[in-house]
Amino acid sequence: MKAVYSYYFPEVRKLISKVTKNYPHEEFLKSVTPPGLDDFEKPVVTKMKEFYKDEVVGLDSFDYVYPTAGSSEGIYHLLSRIKVESPNSPIYTLAGEYEGYRECALGLGLVVIEVVENIEKIKTLPKGIWFISNPSARNGMIVGDSLIKQIADLGHQIVLDLAYLGSTEKYMFDLSHKNIVAVLTSMSKPFGLFYYRVGFTFTREPVKTLYGTKWFKNIFSLIIAGKVFEKFTARYFYEKYSPVKLKILEEIRKDTGITLRSSDAVLLAYLTEADFKELNDEQKTLVAQYKRGNFYRFCLTKYFLERELA
Repeated sequence: MKAVYSYYFPEVRKLISKVTKNYPHEEFLKSVTPPGLDDFEKPVVTKMKEFYKDEVVGLDSFDYVYPTAGSSEGIYHLLSRIKVESPNSPIYTLAGEYEGYRECALGLGLVVIEVVENIEKIKTLPKGIWFISNPSARNGMIVGDSLIKQIADLGHQIVLDLAYLGSTEKYMFDLSHKNIVAVLTSMSKPFGLFYYRVGFTFTREPVKTLYGTKWFKNIFSLIIAGKVFEKFTARYFYEKYSPVKLKILEEIRKDTGITLRSSDAVLLAYLTEADFKELNDEQKTLVAQYKRGNFYRFCLTKYFLERELA
């Protein structure tokens, strides 16, 4: 699949069925008594930090946390802030990055500049604001802290999008650099909660347009998020589904003759430009539409679902 679709994991579906069997109406009734549900997300954020304590360092250095509809709402509001407060700042992404940065920016009259991953090239760029997904939407691979630190040390500001956090092998993401000015998280890809629209935006400075999330947020989705953090571990889905992924990749190899590389993110696979050159003409035609920068990225979700249904 060309776009990345989250796998609505059966374990998560089962958990949600338990929650909805006795729908938590009483939580919504709390809204009539001040402070109502204004701070409802705070204990969920606490659970999230505990959940990822061995995967992330530096989240506590962000003074502002907003519940958002996945990471996409946070992206739009951060771009809106750039539009208002620093419209002349260049906006950068790595070549082949998540297209949502570009499309949201275009809607605001902003332009995102794609940059080849080359630190010598990056050194020549005017200081700007980077949107970097990690693990990368380009290929599902973890972007090493060294590259991010080098960009930050050059004086660029970085918005780090951890949309795939929780879907890879254990890795400590370091968010402590002062020039990492915002961090986006989402429960869509790691847990299959795409249509529940639940995520969190962490920032060092207030985002005025997100202040309204104090009142306008999805309480039910936050309830689900809290239950997920209680029920599972940060390693659960990766450890259970990685062996399934290897079987899927072998199935694809038998069907197409193409040996895909296994991405760090459990739902993804990729090829490099060098891999592409080794393919025959028929295989190249099959693969070409999946090109992202210097990679070819593939979503494996439909294979997980097919195996479940079988």
